[in-house]
Amino acid sequence: MVSFNKIFKNSLVLAAITLALFFALYFYFSLNGTVSVKDYYTYSFMICCFIVLPLYALYCFLTIFNLSKNKAKNHQTSEELMTFKEGFKVGFYTIFFAGIMSLIVIFVFFNTYGEWAQDSLKQGLLDTFTSNMSDPKVAKDIETFRNSDDYKTLNLFTVKNFFGLFSIFLSFYIAIAAMFSQFLKKRVF
Repeated sequence: MVSFNKIFKNSLVLAAITLALFFALYFYFSLNGTVSVKDYYTYSFMICCFIVLPLYALYCFLTIFNLSKNKAKNHQTSEELMTFKEGFKVGFYTIFFAGIMSLIVIFVFFNTYGEWAQDSLKQGLLDTFTSNMSDPKVAKDIETFRNSDDYKTLNLFTVKNFFGLFSIFLSFYIAIAAMFSQFLKKRVF
């Protein structure tokens, strides 16, 4: 059985990769004057959807695959092979701890030192909406909202938003870990 220390070390590696991507984009945006706020928002979205999520899925698969392969190497009976529960535990805990650690750091950062970056993300989000809007009335409503006091006091990184976002990620973690655990249980290599 895989120990909690090994799971936690794997989680730290995955969280470090996630935070390295996050801070690399942050420093690229803050030090490069040619990147617009709309581009910063778009790049953040692209990294989250097309790099971080597949990275977590791949990392989950590899941890479950390694456990399954190691158990298959030393098995005498079919009961000694990896079960769904063992695979799910290793895969889910690894990406769960990495996800919660990286999200906490990102949310704390945006609420303390990165408030100007949060404002840039808000502005980039609204710029993306307005540039892709075909209805001029909705575009006008967005511009009206941008000039209101509600927009100025809007915080994208609240505790409520944290748990809302984390619940979406949690459902992804559960689905990925369950799928790979089911696929790799009782495998002989």
